[in-house]
Amino acid sequence: MANTDRRGFFRFSAGVLAALGVRPAHAEETETALAIHRATRNTELGAIGARIRRWRGPLQAWKPYPGKPRVALPVPEATGGRGLEALVAAFTPDAGFAPTTVSLGAVSQLLFLANGVTQPGPAPLRAAPSAGALYAGELYLVAERVRGLEAGVYSYAPLSGELVRLRSGKFLGEVAGAVEVPGDRSEAALAVAITNVFARYQVRYANRGYRYALIDAGHIGENLRLAAAELGLHETGPLRFEDDHLNALLGIDGRKEAVCDLHFVGAPGAGGSARPAPRPLVEHQWSTERPEGGASGATAPERYHTATKLVPRGGASGGAAPASGASATRPANARRGPRAPLTLRAAIRARRSASAFDAAPVPREKLVRLLSIAQDNPSLQRCIGLDLYVVAHRVEHTPPGLYRYAPGTQALEPHRREALSEPLVEATLGQERSGQAGLAVVGVARLGEAVAREGERSYRHLLLEAGATAQRVYLAAEALGLAARNLAAFYDDALDALLGLDGTREVAVHLTAVGLGR
Repeated sequence: MANTDRRGFFRFSAGVLAALGVRPAHAEETETALAIHRATRNTELGAIGARIRRWRGPLQAWKPYPGKPRVALPVPEATGGRGLEALVAAFTPDAGFAPTTVSLGAVSQLLFLANGVTQPGPAPLRAAPSAGALYAGELYLVAERVRGLEAGVYSYAPLSGELVRLRSGKFLGEVAGAVEVPGDRSEAALAVAITNVFARYQVRYANRGYRYALIDAGHIGENLRLAAAELGLHETGPLRFEDDHLNALLGIDGRKEAVCDLHFVGAPGAGGSARPAPRPLVEHQWSTERPEGGASGATAPERYHTATKLVPRGGASGGAAPASGASATRPANARRGPRAPLTLRAAIRARRSASAFDAAPVPREKLVRLLSIAQDNPSLQRCIGLDLYVVAHRVEHTPPGLYRYAPGTQALEPHRREALSEPLVEATLGQERSGQAGLAVVGVARLGEAVAREGERSYRHLLLEAGATAQRVYLAAEALGLAARNLAAFYDDALDALLGLDGTREVAVHLTAVGLGR
């Protein structure tokens, strides 16, 4: 049976099982990182977890907010900026904020490069990749020091390039107060919260859509971070924040839509101002609050996401008052020759997913530069515990096989010396591009280590980190004249076995095929 036929059969079988109410193992144990990883696997019977009824069709990929006041943003600049490679190498940690204003044009540039529409049309293409072009992510702006913009909470409307005003007033202090270590973030110009409307992915990908939602939030957040650096602004993205506080501030329920990532942006400061003391946050206990409908009414991702919310120590939530009121494909005939280094904004605008790869080998020098952009600067790392493996098919001066990248030394440490294109295609649900590309870059999470250090919430952080790192791979490929395509759909057990992972302490979480475009 052909791979496509086999995949269709598996999907049909999975749908039948879901319709019959057959539930996978670990369905009642999704409060742990390992359990949610298992509950979001792909298996030979398809993605685990009941799907939302397919005949409802895809959900709208943006929130319309009819009748809400809107602010038109300046047209983002298409030219200028810094080269991607130099920008990544020079990225430095947050040095604190100065309480000064930024321009509305800078805000427009930030939001556009994070997840704006880079190619209008009947199926608009975005700055960040999305699983199935379903775009689960939403951007919310909490603005306080933006020239020409009233302080308040806004939703970014990517199709029209507008801000939709949801609340008026100064709320940046509340956002900073929701962070475990507030620092001087209340002196930033703005905060951007990235949420996910989880059903947009679950309708097609079942439980696995939760992984894709967090990974895609990592893609969006990385675009935003690099765009801030290109504009000469400082950015800091705390991972530990009080979920309910932020969800309430934005007027979302925290279940169907929830804050998954947070970034503060503003003018750079000396970092010497008085800073509020940290306030310890602890993981929410599942037994103290079940989503509406109880365990039987909540999906595995909802149970895990609820259980790993952070709340103030002691269990009392200090939440804010409730608020009022495609992944683009590169044409197969787009072979690219030598060109000048791309700026960040040019790389984001040009980024597309390769539909096919050339058979020519990838120059090793370009592979090393790509991996260096992806992982060599420790200042870009927000979460410890992600490794990059390379499955090399056709790389100059590099025998086919499996390698682990050593950041800093730029060494490719050999693990297996054999052709792996056929088993990789099998592991990636028969997707031929994973074997046609020159190589595949695989994000591997050291899950056991991360949980021991940071608790069960660490799986959220690792997926965000995998998305951010993969976005640098994507942009680096664009800047270096290569082509890339995310292939996050894979049989977890098969890919872990191919990489020599135990599937418990170390797990594969993401894969990007890279090669020469055709």
